[in-house]
Amino acid sequence: MSGIILCRSKYGASAKYAEWLSQETGFKVTDTKKADIKEVAKYDTVVLGGGVYASSIAGIAFLKKNISALKGKNIYVYCCGMAPLSEEVLGILKKKNLSGELSDIPLFYYQGKWDMNDLNLSDKAMMKLYIKMLEKKDPSELKEYDRPMLEVKDKTMDWTDKKNLGPLLELIRSKGE
Repeated sequence: MSGIILCRSKYGASAKYAEWLSQETGFKVTDTKKADIKEVAKYDTVVLGGGVYASSIAGIAFLKKNISALKGKNIYVYCCGMAPLSEEVLGILKKKNLSGELSDIPLFYYQGKWDMNDLNLSDKAMMKLYIKMLEKKDPSELKEYDRPMLEVKDKTMDWTDKKNLGPLLELIRSKGE
């Protein structure tokens, strides 16, 4: 079985999972921005991973643009965000990123990392505004996926864990037999 991992990571969590996945599978890791569809189409398995920004998966545009060239391939998507895993979070991500021709692609979600000091200027400004908006809300009105933002806003957190890859690795290996 041959495979490639396409990854778009802004703050490191998606890249960390890509490296762990590469160690387990032997698949090459390529930045989605540098990926060439002619090269990617040579592989049996394509894994795309990216960070979640405003419910969009970084790098997903590559898959949407090139899905016709990848027909018949084993395709998987994973993404990393701050919210804890829940059916609601998965549903939102699936609806926004994997609709239409991509609707049958398995999606895996992992909690990533958080450090306000690591954010670039525009992301930091946006997140500070978002946190202020959340702080003004009645706690009973907060979505479950918003609560962690208020709990860790000034802290550094790393929720990444290699064990989270278990179900994705099982699926990849089951298709390779």
